[in-house]
Amino acid sequence: MRVLSNYTRGFWLFLIAITVVRLFIALFLGPAPQETYYWNYSKHLDLSYFDHPPMTAYLIYLFTSIFGDNAFGIHFSAVFISVILAIALFYFVNALFDERMAFWAVVVSSTTFIFALGSLIITPDAPLLLFWILMMISLYQSIRSGRNLWWILTGVFLGAAFVSKYTAVFAIAGAFLYLVVSKQRRFFLKTVGPFLSLVAGLIVSLPVIIWNYQHDWASFGFQSGRRAAGLSLLRPDYFFGFIGSQVGITAIFLMPLFIWGIIKAVGKVKDDQNLALLFWFCIPTLTFFIAISPLTYVKMNWLAPAYLSGFPLALYFYFRSMRRSLKNYGIFALTFSVVVTVAVHFLALFPIFGIGRADTINGFKELSARVDEIKKDFEDREQLFICGYEYKTASQLRFYLEGQPETCSNNIVGERGLAYDYWSNPDTLIGWNCIFVYDERNRYKEPEKLSVFFEHVEGPEVLTVTRGGKKITDFHIYRCYKYRGL
Repeated sequence: MRVLSNYTRGFWLFLIAITVVRLFIALFLGPAPQETYYWNYSKHLDLSYFDHPPMTAYLIYLFTSIFGDNAFGIHFSAVFISVILAIALFYFVNALFDERMAFWAVVVSSTTFIFALGSLIITPDAPLLLFWILMMISLYQSIRSGRNLWWILTGVFLGAAFVSKYTAVFAIAGAFLYLVVSKQRRFFLKTVGPFLSLVAGLIVSLPVIIWNYQHDWASFGFQSGRRAAGLSLLRPDYFFGFIGSQVGITAIFLMPLFIWGIIKAVGKVKDDQNLALLFWFCIPTLTFFIAISPLTYVKMNWLAPAYLSGFPLALYFYFRSMRRSLKNYGIFALTFSVVVTVAVHFLALFPIFGIGRADTINGFKELSARVDEIKKDFEDREQLFICGYEYKTASQLRFYLEGQPETCSNNIVGERGLAYDYWSNPDTLIGWNCIFVYDERNRYKEPEKLSVFFEHVEGPEVLTVTRGGKKITDFHIYRCYKYRGL
């Protein structure tokens, strides 16, 4: 019987402990608005969706089928992915280097805010990261063994990553650069292996491609055309906001180690195949979003794949350094990251003090309870629909309302409603009454226009929600009668 090493045993104990903690939190933490939006995806199962591929919807559908349409069922998707991701990361870094580095790679990734958040809040990033690391493992094995099976698996995981989130295209760039920059690895570009990967990836990606074909390439156009249209000449506020968000999600002090690891790797990747694999899967994502950050808004989570590859790079050089000051800094940085992450999770469960408008999870249960009360005032509730302005409000309303009825969004008032454009047809609601709600944080800027879309409008009734002694937001509720259509 094989005896586990201290680091392997420590990994499994750590993984079990942190998973138990996550499951406990998942029992009590309400769903984030993005989560209920993807939960709405799962209520309209399709090959793909307007603004994202379908993998997140499939995961939520699977686990809410088991645990029910509740917050735990939604959160469990993220917890499940985080467990598999940790195992894959440990195996991968151990194969590249050793068990000590593998253990600490898992600890750093699990306790860094951006990854800790993704281990509880399900978004497309969770399956993207899992299939990203599985693709790297398969590519590593493809180079080592030369077996076509590993090349096919590389493509399968690439396709699964693309069915999770479109930024998987950066994995293609990383794989190509990893192969092309080395004369030794360039040889594989002349073999059938990479071709098999591309074919396998294309087959797995077919649901997304077919959906786009059936809908005039709407999703591809939205993600490319809208991003391009959003580019400005120069926005320093976007750039500094991007830098601030990245420093924040890495708990401030881990960011210098990440940058240091990237810089140290530049001179080593030519001679070290393992470092090269991590480096080239980090650089395309990192450089692209840094380059566009002065021109457009870059969300804080978009660099997550770069950190997944970059932190092991930093650990490699950290453990080989003899500088006591660097060792002490690393201990301090990780400790600070753990404290911040624990504090955020604690405050999410126990509102010792409120965080005001930044609290995007709470308040919707109170809103939905009030909307359920208002529904009773309508005589014909069979022809009554609920409209939440902005997809987050609409999604949270559907989740919390009694019976979890269908809700509508911006398309009811002639604006784009993202996936809601495909879930509800305003023409079928003509003559119906409506309860229209908007969140002060996402204002409907022209509420007087409601009288254009309805024969009679009453309100607004303003519902103020607080937590921990601080105001979260005001919800504006309108009673609207006889929808006229667009």
